[in-house]
Amino acid sequence: MSVRLMIKTMLRRKVVTVLLLVQLALTLALILNSMVLAKQTHERLQEPTGLDLANTLLVQIKPTTPALRQYPALGELLERQLGAIRQLPGVVAAAYTNQSPLLQGGNNGSLYKVGDEERNNVSTVPQYYASADIFQVLGVELKNGQLPQILQSFDSDSSPPVVLTESVAEKLFESDNPIGQATNQGTIAAVVSDFYGQRSADMVMYNTIRIAPLYGVDWGYSLLLRVDPQQVVSVRSQLDNLLRQVDSNIEIFHIRTLQEQHQRLYNTEYGLSVLLALLSALMLLVTMISGYSNAHFHVLKSQKEIGIKRALGANKVTILLELLAEGWLCTVLGGLLGVVAAVLLNQALALVISIPVLNGWLVMLTLLLLLLCVTLATWYPARIATRISPATATKTL
Repeated sequence: MSVRLMIKTMLRRKVVTVLLLVQLALTLALILNSMVLAKQTHERLQEPTGLDLANTLLVQIKPTTPALRQYPALGELLERQLGAIRQLPGVVAAAYTNQSPLLQGGNNGSLYKVGDEERNNVSTVPQYYASADIFQVLGVELKNGQLPQILQSFDSDSSPPVVLTESVAEKLFESDNPIGQATNQGTIAAVVSDFYGQRSADMVMYNTIRIAPLYGVDWGYSLLLRVDPQQVVSVRSQLDNLLRQVDSNIEIFHIRTLQEQHQRLYNTEYGLSVLLALLSALMLLVTMISGYSNAHFHVLKSQKEIGIKRALGANKVTILLELLAEGWLCTVLGGLLGVVAAVLLNQALALVISIPVLNGWLVMLTLLLLLLCVTLATWYPARIATRISPATATKTL
């Protein structure tokens, strides 16, 4: 059967055909974008972060009284909290910091070499102010220089030395030795291995760390603990009561591992991919039901025509392939419309979340999936058509 004759046959049922094409297009658009989003989320969760996610605990805290949120009372509170935490069995190291790694946004600023601002200016580099144990807690490796070990306050004459992660040091200084170089944030004291600080479109691991006191924490602060793998659950269960015993004037927002923090970083994409997958499954089911109904109704209305074809010598295989071919043609046409719909949906999603553009092999894979589902849906009605006897043509004469 030629494509022209199949199109003529479908045009006899304009409303049904148009509805089926719309269903196929929407189904392909949903499936494509859910697959792209799920693939991206899985890949990002598997990317190395430079951190021991499972064995590092994060405690997010905010003092409830104004005095405790300001230095020097804040400094005393932090020392008491860290002292108590370090006494817990299984705690390898503990440190405070103005913010945790693995965040969506946070404290950041530009970084550039003094005297070379126009050529080497790196924007939105996460800035950490932490206690000296932060490097042991994060498990970063010293690449160059010497790590600061003493808290150094900010004053009018100097500021604490800066520790850079490796990637931002290479970006800023290229092949030059960064140690001792002056930047707008301070003098470079050391370079450490990369770790995932704040989320960005291309997941660059640019970070700066200064060993300095926290002067004000109106939005709270973080305590980070490196814990022995066998003691993570035990230490985690004790932290809430322990910190409240040290000082009850605090609000503990959450206690979680960095692994949980990492997963929460992609909660939006994960939730949306699940939602799109469920909608895609429902649309696929509805499309299969519509395809079955359309093919079954077509067979019932075309019994005389099929009977005539059988009387003229058409065999069962020919009848079967003709009906399946109509479904395949409809799927291809709906798929072409679906690609347009998928691109439009992809662009709409890109306005609110990070989502990669569609690629050709996913389009082909999704189209093959639709062809398989439509084939399964129309198989039984097509089998019924092959059982129509040539005598059917004479009964209606």
